[in-house]
Amino acid sequence: MSRIKDIYVLFTIILAAIFWYLTFAAQIINFWLSMTIAASTLSILAIYWGGFPFSKSDINLRSIIIGISSAIILYFVFWAGNILSQIIFDFARPQIISIYDIRTQGQAILINLILLFITSPGEEIFWRNFLQKWSMNRFGDFGGWVLASLIYAGVHISSRNFMLVMAALVAGLFWGFIYWRENNVVPVIISHQIWTIGIFVIFPVM
Repeated sequence: MSRIKDIYVLFTIILAAIFWYLTFAAQIINFWLSMTIAASTLSILAIYWGGFPFSKSDINLRSIIIGISSAIILYFVFWAGNILSQIIFDFARPQIISIYDIRTQGQAILINLILLFITSPGEEIFWRNFLQKWSMNRFGDFGGWVLASLIYAGVHISSRNFMLVMAALVAGLFWGFIYWRENNVVPVIISHQIWTIGIFVIFPVM
């Protein structure tokens, strides 16, 4: 398969920045509807221009184990980060609370379904299997991993929430590293699904 074209990547990065601005800053429509539209659109474009993200053989016991274990590890990284950030930064707690306030914009069952089947897989198909794949092919494995993670964090700047941007950077580097080492988006999707349900719905850190 041919490499992903630069113009396609540039277009989707700009589109992602617009989506994230409309979702976190402008807040024109319901957060969950906005993220559903954003993740769906970006993942569809990623598949159209970059090919289907995985094959049947990519779904295996190793992918499942890595996905589950990495989600648990990342949860405790954020659990510790929540404690440390509130010690260091006075603004940490209100900013984290504002992130959790998003849960009031939808019913729990609907939020769970969106996180499991739309935003988690959609984001990984775009950010890792499309953007990071292109970035690593263009700038090498290490440089591509770092650049893709910085872009992922960068689109969150429009939220004007430092804690959210840092969370995106840590998560982006973490999932990006797994994608780099495994060359498989399946464990990253599983990790994202379990982690986001765990930290946002079942066992919130606040």
